[in-house]
Amino acid sequence: MLCVVLFLAWDRSGPEFAVTGVTVRASGPGGCGTTADVVARVRTNGQPGTIRYRWLRSDGTESGPLVERLVRGQREARLRLKWTFRGEGTVRATAELRITSPGRRTESAALTYRCG
Repeated sequence: MLCVVLFLAWDRSGPEFAVTGVTVRASGPGGCGTTADVVARVRTNGQPGTIRYRWLRSDGTESGPLVERLVRGQREARLRLKWTFRGEGTVRATAELRITSPGRRTESAALTYRCG
C-alpha cells in the first residue's frame, strides 16, 4: 500500500501539462468549390492534459470551444479545421487558432481561394 501511495505522489509531482510550441499551416483550397485543410501542430511537454481551443475564420465564423485530451508521453496534437469555399472570385482568408488553456496562444495561417 505504501508503494502505491509513493508512486502516486511521485507520478503527480512532475511538471504540469504545458504547450511548448504551436504552428498552423493551410493547404488548398484548389480550384472552384474546394476545401482547405488547416492543421495546427501543438507540441507539449509530454505530461497528460487537456488543450482547450477554438478556431476563428476571417469570414466571421467561429468554432466554439473545442477540447483535445493528451495522454502521458504524447508530445504532439494535430488540430484540424476544414474550410469549404464556393463561388467565383478571389478570397484572401485567414484561419486563426486560439488556445485558451493551458496558457493562451494564438497562431494563424493565410490562404487564397481563386475561382473563375
